[in-house]
Amino acid sequence: MPGTDYVDLVVRGEKLRLRRADVLRAVRGGPLGVVRQHAVEIDGQLFPVKEIFARATGIDVLDFNTTQARAALRRLGFEVRTVSPLGHRRRP
Repeated sequence: MPGTDYVDLVVRGEKLRLRRADVLRAVRGGPLGVVRQHAVEIDGQLFPVKEIFARATGIDVLDFNTTQARAALRRLGFEVRTVSPLGHRRRP
């Protein structure tokens, strides 16, 4: 899905600009937690949506919701999806 280079957002009543490059830098910023339910795919790997958004914006994960993060990442052209929680995978 084509995206844009940046999106303008309002989070916690504050305006901010999130750039695609900020998200890519966040992925390279060190180890990330486990994907639980919502994931963003970057370079063929799945990453936790809230953790990537928090790293890219500098906003604490408790100060925004998953819906805000998912929408912003989608607008930037990233694939965002819901995955099965770890103990609830369907058996083949």
